Amino acid sequence: MIESLKEINAYILTGGQSRRMKTNKSLVQLNGKSLTENVYENLNNMFKDVYVVGKANHFPFYNFVRDIEPVQCPLNGILTALNHSKDDWIFVVACDLPFIKASTINYLFDQIGLNEQIVLPKINDRLQPLCAFYNKSVLSHFKKAITLGNYSLMLSFDKLLVNEVTVDNKYKDQFLNINYPEDLDKASKLLNI
Repeated sequence: MIESLKEINAYILTGGQSRRMKTNKSLVQLNGKSLTENVYENLNNMFKDVYVVGKANHFPFYNFVRDIEPVQCPLNGILTALNHSKDDWIFVVACDLPFIKASTINYLFDQIGLNEQIVLPKINDRLQPLCAFYNKSVLSHFKKAITLGNYSLMLSFDKLLVNEVTVDNKYKDQFLNINYPEDLDKASKLLNI
């Protein structure tokens, strides 16, 4: 059983299609830094190592892991991270979640038990699979899903032991997902509060 975040790696997923943003989301600027840099700074010093996962390395000063499959979906990013890690557990977060706090990550970490394979937050009855802990035991399940062309992350949870951790609604701003240009306006306002 892991006892500290310093025993595992964190992976920032940057390989999304960014259809709604209409530009590479991982490079979008918020507070003078890319979304990826904002997330990296939140995670740095919390974990053993922090890696950026994606199709292309836009961040040469960070540890980078190239997606192992040619498909563009979060499931592929998580599969890549699990395949890369030597540890039993990893933490995965999307590059478009720049407000996740250490206290929330630690709270999720504390919910890891002996039987779970995935530990993820649930806020306002919505699961947040791109801010979650994944056990290496799901690797073959995810690999099979991609091989069969089943790219839905949520459907891939079927038959897995998932711990849905309810997070109080007062923390909802931490889960502001930057999908559209107008979401950047909301994010900028959050920074100025």
